[in-house]
Amino acid sequence: MTMIEAMAIRRSTRTFNGEKMTEIEKAELSAMLATLSGTAGSAGGKTEIEDKPPFGHEVRLAFHESEDRGKPVKMGTYGLISGAATFIVPAVIPGPGAMEDVGYVLEKAVLEATAMGWATCWIGGVFSRGKAAGIVGLRPGELIPAVIALGKPAGSRSLADRIVTGAARSRTRKPLGLLAFSVDGSALVEPWLGAAQALRDAPSASNKQPWRLVRVPGRDAWIIFLNEDKVYNNSLGEAHMQNLDIGIGMRHFQESILSAGLAGRWLPLREGEAAWADAGMSEALMFGTEKGWRPIALWRY
Repeated sequence: MTMIEAMAIRRSTRTFNGEKMTEIEKAELSAMLATLSGTAGSAGGKTEIEDKPPFGHEVRLAFHESEDRGKPVKMGTYGLISGAATFIVPAVIPGPGAMEDVGYVLEKAVLEATAMGWATCWIGGVFSRGKAAGIVGLRPGELIPAVIALGKPAGSRSLADRIVTGAARSRTRKPLGLLAFSVDGSALVEPWLGAAQALRDAPSASNKQPWRLVRVPGRDAWIIFLNEDKVYNNSLGEAHMQNLDIGIGMRHFQESILSAGLAGRWLPLREGEAAWADAGMSEALMFGTEKGWRPIALWRY
């Protein structure tokens, strides 16, 4: 299964049937996570990550399943997640771009797991951070902003699942015209239309969809902005869920563009850098900042 196919079929699942992973499946998942976090290699040595996070943070990943094969794995989610086979736990040192890097790396794990046949769900607010810390071996200064539940979907959803899904309106998305913009008003064409649609379909905390894409006039370059709900985004301290969402969206956009056979990468945008002096960039930046959006990164082809 390709990443495009995985993005198309991925759905947030909170009620699983309790089915456990086989030893082969666990080995496949472990190898995939090791590659993403740069821990793969002979004799436990670290390997270079080809697909580095845009902001350069190390994101360590670990997974956890129940030690008792007869009982479902627990992560202190107070009934919001039931019957999961395992959980993926990330750890990162907080700093500018750290949440975006976690979203970028961990969404790749979600898509790879989806391609393996597993259903998933992002969990940012309600889980036992103490238990998660033990799983990933949390180091001084590190943070666990979210975890991923994996499993096989149950035949019917729990009451808590239905309530959360309804409250978040997670089956709906904003129209693409409210998320992606051209400064000169030109229409989106492929492959950029597909990439913008892939970003639109990405999961986000409480389905707030905080991404905004603006095309730089006259070139195949895009700026991704954060349309921040400041109260919501700061409610968990340094674990800024909407910045993490931006990283998830960046991953979806990138996978779509690369699948079209084009090259490119995300570059961090920081106020005061040379990018602001470029006429086209300045116009695109002004388009977003005048609306109160915060520029995060530039996609450069």
